[in-house]
Amino acid sequence: MDGFGERLRKLRREADITQSALAEYLGVVPSAVGKYERYSESYPSIEALLKISEFFNVSTDYLLKGTEPQPSVDGISSGVNNGAIVQANSGNVVINNKPLSPEVLELVKIYTNLNGRERLKLLNFAVEMEEGGKRDETDVGD
Repeated sequence: MDGFGERLRKLRREADITQSALAEYLGVVPSAVGKYERYSESYPSIEALLKISEFFNVSTDYLLKGTEPQPSVDGISSGVNNGAIVQANSGNVVINNKPLSPEVLELVKIYTNLNGRERLKLLNFAVEMEEGGKRDETDVGD
């Protein structure tokens, strides 16, 4: 399975740019790009990740997971827009055959007003919360 570094190297080579040129664009030293490409546990900062995504015109999902974003709600792409909120308010959008709750509708409204960087921060926060909850559940029996 390809990792972040392998995908980055492939994109960089397809674009025919050097590690130094990419590093200059990202505002990092050239060895940092080499590190991202060579070591599976080495990742750029969120800011650099967003710049890489923009530079190569790929999603951060592709860079990090090797997949394109998938719709999380039937009929709505990951780029939720005001039309989706209107649909949700009219009861046409469902998750697991259930209408969206007022709380979910409010979260969708908030999410649509975030920029890419803020959305990534929110995603990272949610993952940390989820991982923390899993640890807490396993600690209960101890």
